[in-house]
Amino acid sequence: MARREHGGAAEALEEIESAADRLSEWLQENLRVVVVVVAGVLGVAGLGSYVASTRNAAEQDASSALARIRDDYLSAMGAGPGALEVPELANPEAAAQIRAEYEKRFGEVAAAHPGTVAGSLAVMERARLASEDGRDGDALSLLEAALPAAPGDAVRGMVLQRIAQRLEGLERWEDAAARHEEASDLGDYALRGWAMLDAARCRAEAGDVVGAAALYERLERELPEMSVPEAERARGLELRAAAKRSQ
Repeated sequence: MARREHGGAAEALEEIESAADRLSEWLQENLRVVVVVVAGVLGVAGLGSYVASTRNAAEQDASSALARIRDDYLSAMGAGPGALEVPELANPEAAAQIRAEYEKRFGEVAAAHPGTVAGSLAVMERARLASEDGRDGDALSLLEAALPAAPGDAVRGMVLQRIAQRLEGLERWEDAAARHEEASDLGDYALRGWAMLDAARCRAEAGDVVGAAALYERLERELPEMSVPEAERARGLELRAAAKRSQ
């Protein structure tokens, strides 16, 4: 369990679930949609070379390979046709063996399709399986190694936040906050506002109430149009009040 010893501001964040984590999980579970949407985002952003015919063919090949492995994994875990969520097997040892097998297979997809959207997603799948086996350190290493090849802000942001989430699992709050903030600096990353909120949460966990409050202020300044839940706005106000008291 994570320690929560940093006063009222951290306690106020105790029950907050990472919005970026929830959205990233959805993205991971909808791989075909992700590949199409991300490719569209990159195209709209003006990266014409990215969607050139040869590149598009490479993305399609990688996407097909990844979708096949994902479907095989779900089936091996006992999921029915069309299922999105991975069910819990009654036999933990059997589940562990299946995860080990598919961790290797996702790694093979990533190695065969470097620099593609699906290749990056395959690494994230592999890292997720490693984390489910209690190997957050291995998952972190996989994601860090994949970051340089992540194509475009949309995918790079996803990888950065996955790295941050693994760092959270290791209770490395300052490092996690830095990675969330790095994702929030990517102009074409659709979840950059949520990355700021996650960074603020991690700053508060680290005891940096001033840094957490500054992130809420930055969010209001840079993304005033973002629809932030009222509970989040209230936490932001509490953090800013705590920051003023600490100065």
